[in-house]
Amino acid sequence: MDSLIREELPEITSNGAFGKNLKYDSFELNKEYVGEDQYMSTVLFGTVTTSDKSQYQVVIKLKLRDEELRVKLKIDYQFHNEIIMYEKIIPFLFECHRSLKGIEDWPSLPRFFYGSNKCGEYSEKDLIMLENVKPLGYQLSKERLFIDYDHLVFALRALAKFHGLSYTAKYKDPNHFQRVIMDLRDTQFDKDGQRLFKNDAFIRLGKRGVDRLLERSGDIYRDNEHLQRFNQLLDDGDNTIRRVLYPREPFSIVCHGDFNRNNVMFLYDETGLPVDVLLFDFGTPRYGSPALDISFFLYMNTTQNMRESHWDDLLNEYCSTLVKSVPSRVRVPSRTEIDSEIAICAFREFSNVSFFLPHQMETDLNYNEEMNEEETIEWLLQLGGDNATDRVADIIQHIVDMKYTNV
Repeated sequence: MDSLIREELPEITSNGAFGKNLKYDSFELNKEYVGEDQYMSTVLFGTVTTSDKSQYQVVIKLKLRDEELRVKLKIDYQFHNEIIMYEKIIPFLFECHRSLKGIEDWPSLPRFFYGSNKCGEYSEKDLIMLENVKPLGYQLSKERLFIDYDHLVFALRALAKFHGLSYTAKYKDPNHFQRVIMDLRDTQFDKDGQRLFKNDAFIRLGKRGVDRLLERSGDIYRDNEHLQRFNQLLDDGDNTIRRVLYPREPFSIVCHGDFNRNNVMFLYDETGLPVDVLLFDFGTPRYGSPALDISFFLYMNTTQNMRESHWDDLLNEYCSTLVKSVPSRVRVPSRTEIDSEIAICAFREFSNVSFFLPHQMETDLNYNEEMNEEETIEWLLQLGGDNATDRVADIIQHIVDMKYTNV
C-alpha cells in the first residue's frame, strides 16, 4: 500500500492537489494513526511534503482488494459519490450559502485534496485523499457505542448546519441544485432493484427485536395497533423502504446517508466538553428527507433512557439550529413537520440499525467469507448476543410508543 501511494503521489501533486506549480518531494507513513471503524475500505495516514517544503497531513482511503466484496458492497459507487460530493455538490452548497449574507456559521468538513475512481483494472490505484484533521485536535468520541447528551447535541447541531446548506441552495438556485444531485448513485439497491440481502433477511433481523419485545411486555404490546402495523411494514420491507426513500418536497435535502458517531469527529475544550463537530465519509449520500439522517443517528447512538428523557430536547436542538443556519427568507421544516417526517422515515432507519447496531456491539466479529447467504443471516442474528437483541427491541418499542409507523 505504501509503495502504491508513493508511485501515485508525484502525478497527484503535479496535477495541483496541493496547489499550482508544486512538485512531489516525499511521503512519510504515519503509523501512529490507524483507520478506526473503517471496514469498507483501507485507510492510511501520512505526511506529504511538496517541493516548497510545505507539509500536508493526509488520510488516504483505498478500495478493498477483494473484487467480489467490492462489487457486493458497491464500493465503486461509494467512491463515486464521495468524490462528487467533495468536487461538485459541497462546493456548490457552500457557494450558495456564501452568496446569501447573514449566516456565518458553517459545518466543519475536512479539506479534499484528490479523488480517483477509474474502477475495473484500475481499482487498485483508485483513492480518495483528505486532510487528516486529528493534528487539529478533532477525534472520534471515546465512547464507542452510545454517546452522552452533550455529544448528541453538538452532532445534531452540525447535522442541522449541513442540512441547512441544501435549503439555502434550493432557494438560491433550484435548477442547478437539481442538476448536481443527479450525479449521486444509489447504494441501497443493486442493479436488479434488490437490497444487499434478499429473501426474508430483513424480516428476520426485525423479528429478532419484535420477539424480544413481546417476551418482555407481551401484555402491553401484543395487541398494539402500531406494533401490528410495524409487523406489516416488515413483511413488505423492500417496497416500504422504496416509498420512504422517494423524495418528498419541499423538505428533501442532500442527506449525509451514514450519519453515525463513527463518521463525525469532535473538537474539545480544555474541560473535555465538545465545542465543534466535523462531518466526513460521504460515500452513501442521497436526496431525501432530513429525517433519514436524524432517525439513523438517534437510534444508533442513544440508549432507551436517553430517548425517554431527552427525545424532545434533541429534536428541538436540531430544529432551532436549522432555523439559525439559513437566511430568514429560506423555508425550513418546523418541529411539527420534522416529527411527521420521522414518523415516515423511522422504519427505514430501523432496517439499517437492526443490521449495524449489533455489529457495533460485537467485540469479535469473526466473519467467515466462505459463508453462504443463509449462514450469513444466522451469523447476523447472533451478533451482539442478548444485549443487542434487547437494544433492537428497545428501538421497536420507541417507534411503537411514538406511533412512528406512518409509512
